[in-house]
Amino acid sequence: MIGGVRVIGLPPVAAPQLPPLRAVDPKAVSCLQRSSLVLPAEGAPLVFSTNLAHDLVLHVSSKSGTSMDFPAKADAARGGFVVDTDAVKSKGIDPEVSGTLRGQWGFESFEGPTFHLRTSHSAPWTIAAADQTSLVVGRDDVLHLHSDAAACVEDVSVEDEHGKKLKTTQKMVSADEVQVEISLKDAAPGPLTIRVKQFGLAKPDEVALHTYSEAGRVDSFTIDAGDRQGLLKGSRLDEVEGLEVGGIHFSPAGLKRAGNEDELQLSAPGTADVSGFHSGEKQTAHVSLKDGRALDVAATVQPPRPKLTLLNKNIQPDATATSSAIRLEGQDELPQNAKLAFSLKTQVPETFSRDEKVEVAAEDESVHVLLSLADGTLTLQDSQTVLATLDPLKSFGPSAFGPLRFRPVGANGDKGDWQPLVTLVRLPALTELRCPDASDQQCTLQGTGLYLLDSVSTDAQFQQSVPVPDGFAGSTLTVPHPTGTELYVKLRDDRTAINKVILPVVPEK
Repeated sequence: MIGGVRVIGLPPVAAPQLPPLRAVDPKAVSCLQRSSLVLPAEGAPLVFSTNLAHDLVLHVSSKSGTSMDFPAKADAARGGFVVDTDAVKSKGIDPEVSGTLRGQWGFESFEGPTFHLRTSHSAPWTIAAADQTSLVVGRDDVLHLHSDAAACVEDVSVEDEHGKKLKTTQKMVSADEVQVEISLKDAAPGPLTIRVKQFGLAKPDEVALHTYSEAGRVDSFTIDAGDRQGLLKGSRLDEVEGLEVGGIHFSPAGLKRAGNEDELQLSAPGTADVSGFHSGEKQTAHVSLKDGRALDVAATVQPPRPKLTLLNKNIQPDATATSSAIRLEGQDELPQNAKLAFSLKTQVPETFSRDEKVEVAAEDESVHVLLSLADGTLTLQDSQTVLATLDPLKSFGPSAFGPLRFRPVGANGDKGDWQPLVTLVRLPALTELRCPDASDQQCTLQGTGLYLLDSVSTDAQFQQSVPVPDGFAGSTLTVPHPTGTELYVKLRDDRTAINKVILPVVPEK
């Protein structure tokens, strides 16, 4: 009783429990210098709906021992605690720090979750290896930048070599990675400059990059065991600078179009050791393009191609033809009306198959013939040696001339390398050489087919020579007076060889 009034005791009011706050994502990384930094957390609703939580700070400590407090405020509308980061600019803080939320809960102090934080600093940026040559003009593309300052990226801009800005968007993928989307639909191939702006820093970091046109396609690379030349198939292979497989570098050696794809011959140096290529094995070849990009393609080693060695050859003149006044030296020039017998020895395979053939053709393959056992143009001497007979007039006709070469053609159609054989020449018929008595006067050379001559000289060095004009149709030709009875000629079908003319000098009428 107090003053005649009975007082009933009220139950004691329990103090509110400390809030069980926790970070929404314990592994998340935030930038301390981000304007209006919000640290998301979840826990007791009273933190956001009352003033029980007050005098909040983000206590930041660094490895160097420096610590500081930044004012924080619970903001339900923004889903976390808003930190005042204005003072960060004047503080020397490590690039990577941790911050713990601290404050008062009523009259008691409490400590909330700890957050992982980064600070802005000039940093090197690297580009994912897969992205370094992947920017292709004419489309939108994506690249990934890596740095420990990725969390503090405020903006990423891209300019071409002419200063034109390209449309970009960026997002942080992780604490160390920023993904950048670049619109290249209207861009041209060439260098780009990427500028990475971080919160609180005036000067952006720069990264040099390059855009490319649409790359060619590489489908396959095949090489025959024992060969130094392989075949790359695909498209736009004119962009290929080289290819490497098995530690051996191959260089372009000839490009042609086959249907809807390109075929590029690639050759290794003559000193390259190709003994490591075994039939049936598969490897990965690395194709380098002229613009610096690299592509990988499957490489297959095929069975070795057939290979023959030329042992001997012999020219057999036509017994029914009139003897020519032109004397061909050696066995490297084959008159059109003569026959050629030559012997070959097989190296691959070990024995000469009865289905194997020998192809003889001009260098430009405008004329060619297949010699075989079946038609009698090939005859086996033994299992490894074969004798071949070539009748050029019958096989090629009267207008064939120039260097001839041969190659083996296997039973399955595989073709070996071309090898030189002879030079096919057409001979004019020289009938008479009339000369005046005076040696300082010119002579007259008579005959048919004189247009087949390239030039005529009185000496083997061709110091005193007369060229035969293109399209010459006459039957007589004015030539220098020989010192004795010898003239020398070069044939139009083989201008490299010097041939002697055996023709008596007849006094001029």
